[in-house]
Amino acid sequence: MLLLIKKLWAMLLVIALSITFVSCISETGIDSKNDQIFRLESEAPIPFDNPLVNLRMDPEMLKLLSNLRKATAKYHRLEVAEENGYEMGSECVSVPGLGGMGYHFVNFPAITEGYDPANPQALLYEKTENGHMQLVAVEFVIDKAFWDAENDQPPFFGSREFDFDDAMALPFPNYQLHVWIWKNNPEGIFTQFNPKVSCE
Repeated sequence: MLLLIKKLWAMLLVIALSITFVSCISETGIDSKNDQIFRLESEAPIPFDNPLVNLRMDPEMLKLLSNLRKATAKYHRLEVAEENGYEMGSECVSVPGLGGMGYHFVNFPAITEGYDPANPQALLYEKTENGHMQLVAVEFVIDKAFWDAENDQPPFFGSREFDFDDAMALPFPNYQLHVWIWKNNPEGIFTQFNPKVSCE
């Protein structure tokens, strides 16, 4: 009898975990386990491109990405980004054969104000055919000297370590991470350049 009760509890636990997992997927539109995006064969129309659909990652990363999307959704309106301290940091950036990043709008003081995974230092926009600036990605940029003064390891977004830039793209060594949460990047959500972004 005791063995039967244990088996019943085990079955109920499996069912409960399955329901929880499925509800998380339906809430975020995301799978788990890998940082590559897989397009759905038929996507329902949504207000903005959602590159997180069918993304396979661990639950912690999915939560971070979901929170980041919620926190930056208001920046689809460029004027809201500018009201919140973001200003033009570069013209449209692209490299033949790699793709583009778009226009960088940067909150410069935030580069040395610490790291918050829901508040990126830069927003990336792509100009549409009608001249509208469309939010496509975000970028975290942290001054290396500032970060290293208080930390023994580089910053991480969940399990993803930031890239290191030795003053190649910016005039100071920095840690940076691009996150393509508003436009699908077939090369991966954390890849610097997106072959689907153009400056033309």
